[in-house]
Amino acid sequence: MIFELNYADQEKYILEGQRRYREQMNSQYTAGYTDAEEKCKAEIAKKDAEIAEKERLIAKIDAEIAEKERLIAEKEAEIAGTQKG
Repeated sequence: MIFELNYADQEKYILEGQRRYREQMNSQYTAGYTDAEEKCKAEIAKKDAEIAEKERLIAKIDAEIAEKERLIAEKEAEIAGTQKG
């Protein structure tokens, strides 16, 4: 009977230890996830700003290309008009 009582107490201690271990792991995981999320938010915002700037530059270059294509079309029209006349 003493053996059974000791065995039951040991089992309780083991189960309690396992429960505490799971709780600690969960809280560490949550804390780590939260820390990583906070660090990543700043990095993501920085990258988003860089992407927005590059998209702005691309739009500016596209506008310049469109203007140059318009000028080329005008010059080609002038050349075609001079060759006819």
